Order: sequence, then structure tokens, then C-alpha cells
Amino acid sequence: MLNIGIIGYGVRIDMLMDDLFALPYEICIKAVADTNHERVRALMKKDGSQETMHHMEIDKIDGLMRRCEMNPESITFYSDADEMLNKEKLDGVIVGTNCSTHTYFAKKVLERNLPLFLEKPVATSMEDLRTLAECEAKAAAPTVVSFPLRVTPLVQEVKRILDAGTIGKVDHVQAFNDVTYGFVYFHDWYRDESVSKGLFLQKATHDIDVINYLLGEEPVKVCAMKSKQIYKGDMPAGLRCSECDKWETCMDSTYNIIHLRNDTPRSDYCGFAVDTGNEDSGSMIVKYESGMHVTYSQNFFARKKAGRRGARLYGYKGTVEFDFYTNEIKVFDHMSDKVTTVRLDDQSSRHGGGDIVLMRNFVQLMQGKTAESVAPLKDGIRSALVCLQAKASSESDQFYPVTL
Repeated sequence: MLNIGIIGYGVRIDMLMDDLFALPYEICIKAVADTNHERVRALMKKDGSQETMHHMEIDKIDGLMRRCEMNPESITFYSDADEMLNKEKLDGVIVGTNCSTHTYFAKKVLERNLPLFLEKPVATSMEDLRTLAECEAKAAAPTVVSFPLRVTPLVQEVKRILDAGTIGKVDHVQAFNDVTYGFVYFHDWYRDESVSKGLFLQKATHDIDVINYLLGEEPVKVCAMKSKQIYKGDMPAGLRCSECDKWETCMDSTYNIIHLRNDTPRSDYCGFAVDTGNEDSGSMIVKYESGMHVTYSQNFFARKKAGRRGARLYGYKGTVEFDFYTNEIKVFDHMSDKVTTVRLDDQSSRHGGGDIVLMRNFVQLMQGKTAESVAPLKDGIRSALVCLQAKASSESDQFYPVTL
């Protein structure tokens, strides 16, 4: 039985537990360090009952019965991460705290040479990135960064096409992310930019990682621009939709998001209040070591069928285009009229099937069955560095080197 500890059990970690416990391994959540035990227990009891969230799941693999357990009543809860790490005998640790403390807690785990699963972004400041780089250089145990998109069947197929030389060397990339659920970045806790540190770091870190992974090149320089055109206004600070008399006419009110737009808000703070942070669109240009460049844009007020997320990668021989929303790849031959379309089945796991791949890799690292992380810490550092420098560039109108 593998004993796992969790530092910071929030919504994202709760989602990952569904994938973890779908795996045919003997796993036990031994301990949780969090400042709000009741909130954690409520998350675990998804149906609101007093029963455990995850009943026993038994899978028969190769004739062996394997068991995955998660019973809130059997978990030891701590308010202090050091106390948990010092008292418990753990095979691995998952860090899912607020973004600004990812590095702080990751350092504690890495110094104890325990396999680590670390939520993105891995850091929110240059100082933290330098700390992580030092830890990464010394660490004996592996880290899996929460980058599910790079291990989806979609991206893996694009990687196979590129590695086969189908379009030749990639010499230009146009990437895009039109976020249909962008309102969460203005209604939920993300709206506090002192915590989120902006949407390059919160969102683009995934996309830049995918691009870095597909290219296999090092980014060397970045410039960026961001705008706040929609989610701004003069409504009172701290206002909630449930307290506002404009809930009928405002299309971003919680009521209208649910009943007219058929979306699912996670909070009801006013997106047009004076204390609403974050840009609502942003773009960056990244130069790579070969001299080629990537353009990337993200938008947070596109909705419904306007959503798309992916990229076009251009070579001399052809172009590859992929989109997570359609789960489709198109390969355009530059030397003929041939267009090849690859459609992948929808994946039941979140993030296009990537989350369960990350969880499987984390388990196998703890078991010692593999020594290679599918999303190593050095890649998390590189992606966060690009995004932090893009944020700095967007606030100064200057190019920034991608270096610590």
C-alpha cells in the first residue's frame, strides 16, 4: 500500500483524486495538511452525506485484486505541513496549496527526498523560481508537475507527427486559447491579482509548456502585451451578484450565467467591481534558440462555440494544426493539395485524458517502476519563467530574457 500525504486539499486536488482512485493500484491517502479541515471533509463528501466520498473500488487486473482507499475518517488531518511530514511515513506528497505557496511547500518535500506532485504554476516570483531551481539541482526524488495537456493523446499524436518529420523542422508557431469559462477569473478567487499574479501565469503556463514540449527548443527572449477591456467598472469593491440589483440585466450575474448561458460559476463576486483584477486578453511573442518565434494569444471573454485552444505549427513541408476543443488534428501538405484529418475520441478523464496519465506516472515513480517524470520540475520552471517574464514585459513594453 502506498501512503500519500497532501498539502492543501482544494477543488483541483479533489478532481485529481477521482483519477488517482480509478487506477488499479494499492493507494491510501494517509494524511492531509490543510488549515480548514471541515472544508476538506466537505469536498471529500461530494454528495453532502456523512458517508465517505470514495467508497472502496476494487479492480481485477491480471487476476489480482487491488484496492484503492480514501476514507476521510481514516485520514490524519494536520494544520501544519511540517508536523505531517515529520510524523508520517509517506511514499509521496501532493502539493495543491494556493499558487503563491507552491514553492514554499515544494521545498519542504524535496528536502526530504520524497516524490512530489506539484500543482502549476510551480512559482509566482523570480525569487521562488530560483529557489526551486536550486532544489531541483539537489533533489534525489522526482517531481511531476501538473501539466496534463502535454500528455493527452492529442498532443502525443502531434508530437509523433512532428518527430516523423512530416512537416519538416518547425520554424513558426501561432498558438491560441479562447477561454469559454473565462468569467471564473473575475468572479472567483483568481480575481485577486495579488494572489493569482495575472493570467499569463495562471493560464498560459499550460500552453507554453505544450509548445516547449513539442518544439524541444529552449526559449530565450519574450515580449508581451495585455489588455483589460471588458472586466472593469465602478461597482463597489467586494460586491456579490447575490447582493446586486442589476442581477436581471447583467449577463455576468450568477443567475444569468446559470439560467440563460447554461454555465457553471464557482463564486459570485462582481466581475465589474473596482477590485476585480486580471487582464481579459493577452499576447506574447517568444523567441527560441534556433531564431524561430512563437506567437501566443489568450482571451477570457470569448464564449460558447467561439472557444478554441491549440496551435498551428509551420514547417517548410507542411503545417500541423490542433485544437483541444474539437479534439482534432489537421495536417496540411505544402507540396500538394492533401489535407489529413485525425480525430480522437473524447477522453473521460479531465484535461483530455491527461490527468490520469499524470496520476499513473506519479504512482509508478513512488513504486520505483520508472525513474522518468512525464512532466519534470525543470519544465515547470521553464514555463513559469516565460510567463513571469511575459508579465514583466507587458507592464514595461520591453523584451525580457528567459533566464534566471
